[in-house]
Amino acid sequence: MRIAIIGDGISGLHLALRLQQLDIDVTLFGAKAPEAVRNGRALNFVARSGGTRRREELLGLDLWASPDTLAEARTVTVHGPEPLTFRADPDPAYSMVDFRLYLPVLVEEYVARGGRHLVTPLTARTAHDAAGDHDLVVVAGGRAAGELFPRDPERSPFDAPQRVLCGGLYRGIGESVPHSIEFHVMPGVGEVLRMPFHCADGHVDVLGLEAVPGGPLDPLCRTPYDADPAHFHSVVLDALHRYVPDLRERVDERAFALNRPADLVQGGVVPVVRRAWRALTDTTYALAVGDAWIVNDPITAQGANLGSHCALEVAEAIAAGPPYDDAFCRAAEERMRPYAESVVQWTAAFLRPPTPQLLELFRAADADPSVAAAFATNFDDPPAMWHSIAAPERTAAFLAHVRSRSEGPDASDSSVPLPSSASAAAGTPRTPQWADLTARPS
Repeated sequence: MRIAIIGDGISGLHLALRLQQLDIDVTLFGAKAPEAVRNGRALNFVARSGGTRRREELLGLDLWASPDTLAEARTVTVHGPEPLTFRADPDPAYSMVDFRLYLPVLVEEYVARGGRHLVTPLTARTAHDAAGDHDLVVVAGGRAAGELFPRDPERSPFDAPQRVLCGGLYRGIGESVPHSIEFHVMPGVGEVLRMPFHCADGHVDVLGLEAVPGGPLDPLCRTPYDADPAHFHSVVLDALHRYVPDLRERVDERAFALNRPADLVQGGVVPVVRRAWRALTDTTYALAVGDAWIVNDPITAQGANLGSHCALEVAEAIAAGPPYDDAFCRAAEERMRPYAESVVQWTAAFLRPPTPQLLELFRAADADPSVAAAFATNFDDPPAMWHSIAAPERTAAFLAHVRSRSEGPDASDSSVPLPSSASAAAGTPRTPQWADLTARPS
């Protein structure tokens, strides 16, 4: 069998590396050579979760594990008339490495292991051409996604950006808690994210602002940097002073600056779910994964982690063997859907005004460390997260369950199993462990 992968972001690379481990013939298509990615503009600022890091270990990619690359704590602050703050620490820690470092290293590792990496425009034409000598074409990014897979209106909750984004790598910001992510929520205004980050220049901080379109933070996110960097920095500091004064107090004005002009990302993302597959020829199909299938707003930091998860789900489906036909594509989509739908719904809930049950959960986390710990655990388990906030009765059941465990004999165990309905939604693993897929099927 021969598999073509269009797109060498995290989902395409994780899929290619896993199929390579399974001795399946793979051709990986990318838009840029590794060195061009290293020297390019920032496209995103990714926090790789514990689940993604475990998948990387399976792939033999435990490459960034030093303390400088990890975020071991997370604080959540809701500003407004009823302010609250709580710690919800990730366990294991998140890894924060610039994708301009991460992706080129993975491409080079894939090639060093004997893989083929072809640099070419990632268009529908490339996918159609690949269909001529491959049994399946997996599209993981590039223009081909929009050209091949139309938006699914029934599953896409929005048809316009829900936030105006302005994120960059900065120097001169202090931490309230070492190696921590901090997430500030200003209902009706937007969100502010600060997190440690490792880039080519060493340690910096991500400062990300997500403005509600038309709200008071919107003009800042549209302020150009290149025309007047000093004015841009002044506008950012004024916004921090107004909306997150505790963060502003930790900024050293003498050192505060964007790390490099290429380290700024501005714009908006339209959250979208596309159709997941289509025929390219009478016998060859294209299957969408990662950003080619679902574009997620970064408010929940789930885009790359979802792409990695789906990549290994698809690898397992491919490893079961051909034919890679209509039925295969339907089954592969259903395999990915429970986890992916939870990410989409959870993200949509965070983009909308906070629901009463979400505020109730935040208040409970503010008052009870066991609730905060369970909330943190759910960041690495989207089906459990969505189940815990989807409706008032589910939030009430989640809180009751957490409190009963914290008061019982196993109070030291902070893990929270999914209720049966959420377990069903999460799906049943097809094999006991990913590592069981060790040989190419006959």
